[in-house]
Amino acid sequence: MDNELIFLDYNQDWDENNSLLQNRYDLSDEIREELNKDEFAEFYKNNNKKCYMNIFGKKQNNIKADLFYCNLYEYYYRGGFLSIILSYILEIFSLIFGIYFMIFIFILLDWNKILQCGKENDIQDCGEIYIYINPKYPNFFCFLFLVFAGLFTFYKISLFLSNYKYILITRDFFENKLKISSSELQTMKWYNIIKKISSCNNISIEDITNIILKKENYIISLINENIINISPSLYTKQLELNLKYILFNDIENINKIKNINTKFILFGILNLFFSVFIFIYHILYFFISNVDQIASNKYTFGERTYTLFAKRKFRNYNEYKHYFKKRLNKSLSYSNEYIKQFPSPLLEILGKFIGLVSGTFIGLFLIFSLLDESIILYVRFLDRSLIFYMGIFGAISAASRGLIKSPGDSIYNPEDIMKKVSKYTYYMPFDWNNKCNTYYVRNEFLKMFKYKIFLFLNDLLSVITTPIILIFVLPKQSEKIINFLINNTVYKKESGNNCVFSQFKNINNKKMELSISMFNENNSEFFDETNY
Repeated sequence: MDNELIFLDYNQDWDENNSLLQNRYDLSDEIREELNKDEFAEFYKNNNKKCYMNIFGKKQNNIKADLFYCNLYEYYYRGGFLSIILSYILEIFSLIFGIYFMIFIFILLDWNKILQCGKENDIQDCGEIYIYINPKYPNFFCFLFLVFAGLFTFYKISLFLSNYKYILITRDFFENKLKISSSELQTMKWYNIIKKISSCNNISIEDITNIILKKENYIISLINENIINISPSLYTKQLELNLKYILFNDIENINKIKNINTKFILFGILNLFFSVFIFIYHILYFFISNVDQIASNKYTFGERTYTLFAKRKFRNYNEYKHYFKKRLNKSLSYSNEYIKQFPSPLLEILGKFIGLVSGTFIGLFLIFSLLDESIILYVRFLDRSLIFYMGIFGAISAASRGLIKSPGDSIYNPEDIMKKVSKYTYYMPFDWNNKCNTYYVRNEFLKMFKYKIFLFLNDLLSVITTPIILIFVLPKQSEKIINFLINNTVYKKESGNNCVFSQFKNINNKKMELSISMFNENNSEFFDETNY
């Protein structure tokens, strides 16, 4: 997952790191050779002149420097030590619960016998037994799912155990080097933290930002420069995860990337092989993430949100995700308001009629329940009890209300509303100017602002579309992609390879101007001396 911390082991590449001691601290060969791995870590821990960045060999290996700084940001973003530990533990328990709940529902329950208890003439046979365990041995697919679920659970537990000591290292860096406690971290702003990191490690704020957002900047450039030529609706989290691993797993050696066609095809085959399990994972993840909101009626599939492709269009270069999320959240109310500027009188009339019919039946069922509750339980129509139809009509009535304009939904000027949207999304194509009251702009905007149910279904569909894109589409575009990455990569001593657009040089488009403006705004309190 994107927000998982990847903590580094200073025991790796010991010989390489050991060689840094003499050069950086003027230690003799004898002392340097006598230091073992534990003493090496302890030496850096107690040294007040340098920070933990040195443990990872910054000048020797930019990849380790990247991970170090990314871990610092994720530690801040996720709320510090206790929040990270608790999220790991609850994620593991949620995963275990979701997996084995599905096993219980689809394998262990005898649904035929349970459904028989719903018939009036079988009620007396059911007694107080509500659950029937299916005695049949699971088929091969179920057995395979159990094995996969067990291995995945073991992997998540192992990942947590292996990362725990490195979470401690990061906490130690914050508390002992930056002098920031976990309680202070909750209320501090990121620019105050990054300023301390910059001062402590003698590295510029720009370089730290370039390191942390390196992959995101490349992804933004690929989307905004139209290098990846696929339908926006097919750009999903699953596809982006594959792209990041294939293209940016070894970004420091981007000039040496070979056999990318083979990688696309290989990853496509792997995605296809695990498609069933990925499909189940999407369902589990959705259920675990939204079950509390669904149960409390706070979640509705009628809500809209931005597609992943739209988010990559909206996001600026060098924009941290907490800034970006805050900016997009401010735009949601205006985006919904803009959609309401295009009411359909026909749909509203139809919605009122459907609401009238469904509401009438619901009222009738309520009267039955007040007279005698057994009526809605035992009176059957088309082999279904009335309580079943009460639920159906209730859902229809709720859906029909979405077609009816509420008294507060007045018609304003779509141009003004879209200006408010673009104020936060920073997205306003030239051909939209003075046309925001047209259905052309509305339809284009709806491609980026979709119902959550459609996005969820799109994620499920991605288990099929992603392998197809990786195997048949992207190999044809591989040369274009690699040439773009090579030609738009610039090397810096402190931050390694970076996307040239993140350097804010050669400003030639509106995206760059907006990115520079936002970067300066987010860092204005300590970065006023910038020449951007």
